[in-house]
Amino acid sequence: MLNICIVFAQLERETIQKRVTDAYYSRCQKGFHMSGKAPYGYKLEPTVIQGIRSKMMVADPDAADHVRLMFEMYAEPDVSFGDIARHFAAQGIGFNGGEQQRATLSILLRNPVYAQADLELYEFFKTQGADIVNEAADFTGTNGCYLYQGRGIAENKNSNLKDHILVIAPHEGLISSDVWLQCRKKLLSNSSFGGTRKAKNTWLSGKIKCGRCGAGLMSMPSPSNGFYFRCRKRADSKSCDGCGTIRVHEFEESIYGEMVKKLAAFQTLTGGNPAKANPKLTALNVELAQVESEIEKLLNTLT
Repeated sequence: MLNICIVFAQLERETIQKRVTDAYYSRCQKGFHMSGKAPYGYKLEPTVIQGIRSKMMVADPDAADHVRLMFEMYAEPDVSFGDIARHFAAQGIGFNGGEQQRATLSILLRNPVYAQADLELYEFFKTQGADIVNEAADFTGTNGCYLYQGRGIAENKNSNLKDHILVIAPHEGLISSDVWLQCRKKLLSNSSFGGTRKAKNTWLSGKIKCGRCGAGLMSMPSPSNGFYFRCRKRADSKSCDGCGTIRVHEFEESIYGEMVKKLAAFQTLTGGNPAKANPKLTALNVELAQVESEIEKLLNTLT
């Protein structure tokens, strides 16, 4: 009887999961805002769509001007993410409580919520393989678009548009389709490089910060010899003066020397006389070594 109850519980769980997924994609195709905070440049206001209470994005005047400037700057061939980040940092303009980063700027410039959807935008997404819900006649050049993750699609919609869902949104777009497409095509031609999983050049990575801005220091290869530390904020947008030239090898020796001085006052603990070793303790140490070996194998498998 218990097994029968478990089978029906599993069936009900899968049914609920399927209903939630269907409801999500049903609301997507009707142009509803699917939770989450509004993108930069917009704010959310309550509204009613097809008799259902929802939220609609409304332009925030000051932030919307910043977004327009970002797109206009990046549409120029020689302007990079760093140039835009440095410009706003020099003006003292913050974004969501901090400075604009290149990664978030890249996502912002790819988002079609800002574009005024017209036939050119429709043809672009069609050629990219996106699943367009609305007819071509609905792309009148006024409203923005929502781009939702496609059902069962694993690839990120920011890098690949194939089979992702595009639908006309109820809010007004901020950027003309010409400027948005210029930025998008420029982004498509950019090369991307994946970061490493963990630090390999120094054991101090992740433990030291820039004394000027508080950002972390990362190790960079030196053109002449070895590695040196560089401020992440300066490397990202050059909005910090940096920490100067600090060579990794010299800095590690200095830190190690200070650690030796601090630990000199403590006594080294020893295990006592080996001849009087406790057999129970030895057995526990062997078991501990086996457990640590299994943990290391499991971590390697997960990695």
